[in-house]
Amino acid sequence: MSLLDKNCLGLLTFAAFFIFSCEDPSEVGLGLDPDGVASGVFYEEIYLPAQNVFIDSLRTSGNTRLLVGSVTDDVYGKTSAMSYNQLSTTSGIQSLGFKLDTVSTSPLVVDTLWYSYVVDSTVLTLGYDYIHSKESIKAQTIRVYEVDDQLFSGVYYLSKFNTPILPLEAGNEFSFVPRLDSIVNETVDTVKFYLKREWGDRLFDIARQSNRATLLATDFKGIAIGGGDDNTSIIGFTSTGYTALNVHYHIVGPDSNKADSVYFDSLAVNFSLSASAAKYNKITTDRTGSLIGTGITNLGNFDVDDGNVYLNAAAGIYPKIDMQPLVDFLRGDEQELIQINNLEFELPTDGEETTLDEKVSQVRLYFVGDSTQINVQGLTTNDIYNTGVLKDIGYLTGALDLLSLAIDTTSFSYRGAATFFGHSIANGYIFAEPEDVNEEVYNKVVVMPVDLGKVNQTVIPKDGIKVKVFYSKPN
Repeated sequence: MSLLDKNCLGLLTFAAFFIFSCEDPSEVGLGLDPDGVASGVFYEEIYLPAQNVFIDSLRTSGNTRLLVGSVTDDVYGKTSAMSYNQLSTTSGIQSLGFKLDTVSTSPLVVDTLWYSYVVDSTVLTLGYDYIHSKESIKAQTIRVYEVDDQLFSGVYYLSKFNTPILPLEAGNEFSFVPRLDSIVNETVDTVKFYLKREWGDRLFDIARQSNRATLLATDFKGIAIGGGDDNTSIIGFTSTGYTALNVHYHIVGPDSNKADSVYFDSLAVNFSLSASAAKYNKITTDRTGSLIGTGITNLGNFDVDDGNVYLNAAAGIYPKIDMQPLVDFLRGDEQELIQINNLEFELPTDGEETTLDEKVSQVRLYFVGDSTQINVQGLTTNDIYNTGVLKDIGYLTGALDLLSLAIDTTSFSYRGAATFFGHSIANGYIFAEPEDVNEEVYNKVVVMPVDLGKVNQTVIPKDGIKVKVFYSKPN
């Protein structure tokens, strides 16, 4: 049993004061320098075994980026992404004017001469702030399709879900060279494409209807944005802000043959690709000829026998870490009544980064059992002990505030303090022994990126995954 359980109120008050007085998580407790351990304080490094697991059901309907394109990697194979988006209007249409016919010689004939709309063009503007590639920047192909089945808001779409699309129409395929300087400077750049004129006519007619929201769900069901077969990059387009579909039009008077017949010019009706919240990214991976290969199955564990585990959410590949050595240490007979001063995770990384091929910047640790089913019930019920590793403040306040392990720019390791997580293990609140022998034991964690709107990858050497524990014992 941990001393936290024996003197809970005092320790919680002390811990809360100490945590909030530190500017950096590594300053909590004693710090993590074994050479600075004081008398009566003990230090332990516990190495944790790991292997990879394949999970093919990544949720992408909540992503803020529209992922488009493909990238080929020796480890994972070829990963391709396509974005599906229902449209919604974000602006209205200028009302038509009219005038009375005063030319007629008969005083009994007074006609109303209405003005009319003329659609000029249909422009798709895409803002991008993210590029992932194994190669240098080169021309990429963008293809825009009409979706052939209804998309729904409030639905959890998984990356493997397939929504039918209509065949690519002439005039809806484009090529452009992404600008690297916008990525380096962390700004948003834009690219514009002129879509089929017929699409503009259809969308403009829908925008004029009072039931346009229904028609944009059931008639023109949305657009899918995909890449060409030879693309070498996956591009992240912003779903809001710069990204939009605009139908440009003007209004002419009754006599459209006259030079002064234009009544209003340079008008546009705007369509959002995200306002309806009915959107998701479809992501597929062809692992033929890759290091991982094609022999893996969903929720199945596997090793590639090179001393590493791999993290690539787009390809469905995650490290799975066995926490049992930490559980055995904290609950061992020798550790009864210990006080955990600090506990820190450390996950090393391998390989070099480039501007276009960055490592995952932050990860979280979700509890799983042998079947690798993440405890979704814990997420929905705000269960702080059965969902994932939390920040210390989460255990103090009872909030489901998951710990993020950020990559350290000096050691290039994922690090994060989880002292109260250690206390919760020692006291049996986490990874408790099941009462039923048939009940699954959640004594493992899956490493997942915080940002699922990117396709970054990380190589983690298995022999360096560890937790560092500073603890003291009563005299």
